[in-house]
Amino acid sequence: MIGTDANADGLREISRRASRKPARGGLPNVLFGRLSLEDAPGELAQLADAITVLFPWGSLLRAVAVPECEALRRLALIGKPGARFRFLHGYGVGREARAVDELGLPALGDPSTLRALEDAYAEARYVSREEVALIQTTWAKKIAFSDHERVFVELSGISNRAVEESSLHGTR
Repeated sequence: MIGTDANADGLREISRRASRKPARGGLPNVLFGRLSLEDAPGELAQLADAITVLFPWGSLLRAVAVPECEALRRLALIGKPGARFRFLHGYGVGREARAVDELGLPALGDPSTLRALEDAYAEARYVSREEVALIQTTWAKKIAFSDHERVFVELSGISNRAVEESSLHGTR
């Protein structure tokens, strides 16, 4: 497993925990490194059987939520041909409204938004807070149990399809 983040600071603690002995929760087959979407695929070209992106923010969130074809192409190039992907993201209108506006993100919860995502991805569905809470990350727990209103979306399929579909439907 390879974990990346555009900000290396966010990887320090998880990397430290993963380096423990397996009996203490460590993972012997994991590698962490800094990689921004703009630099992808970098040295990770065609390495992954599956690509999972959980709760992105900034340019990565915009690429997934809008969707942006060129950025998705760079992300898809991390995977081997036919690699499966899973993107899970969410945001709200309260505290995050300014960032959502600045990123030009579509309003979540609206049926037309989900239809547009279904046009660009193999599968798109709204996800409940309860489902988010089942994801084994600290951030998933924080946002699932926060009192801020958020809507979550899961996108999945085969990486080549997202890029082809985005191109066919004229998204950037």
